[in-house]
Amino acid sequence: MHGATVVRVSHPGEHAGAEADAAVTTTAGCRLAVRTADCVPIVLTGRSTVGVIHAGWRGLAAGVVEAAVAAMDGDVTAAHVGPHIRPGCYEFGERDLDEVARVLGDPVRSTTAWGTPGLDLATAVRRALGSIPVVDAGACTACSDLYFSWRARGEHERFATIAWLA
Repeated sequence: MHGATVVRVSHPGEHAGAEADAAVTTTAGCRLAVRTADCVPIVLTGRSTVGVIHAGWRGLAAGVVEAAVAAMDGDVTAAHVGPHIRPGCYEFGERDLDEVARVLGDPVRSTTAWGTPGLDLATAVRRALGSIPVVDAGACTACSDLYFSWRARGEHERFATIAWLA
């Protein structure tokens, strides 16, 4: 949805197909999923909670990461960041870049490999997470044929990031 809506899942299937950018649960066996291509898939883990986030630039600016962390009631011990478009490939308009930087700070500004303004989504995610430790896969969806990319190749397919409590 590219917003900041978070759903809480209390039993398997609840909110399946809901229009949201994040889901959290404290219930074992509930599978949570988000679909992404160039946006950032994030899995939040806690002692008794798990969450998944679809973090595009609009969602980051709207506070989706902070909303998901809040929905986990402080039970976040780590964040796991999956493949997404990286700053060297993510050309970004100045007006939209100003909007993200207004919320998350100037460190989110970057430059593409060809010298145009870019957005550093990984830095934006880290700034939104604050002191929560981050494990980053480091992969760029635009640079590799292993991943789908709308921005690089116009692909319509998406990845699913799935997490659950055992």
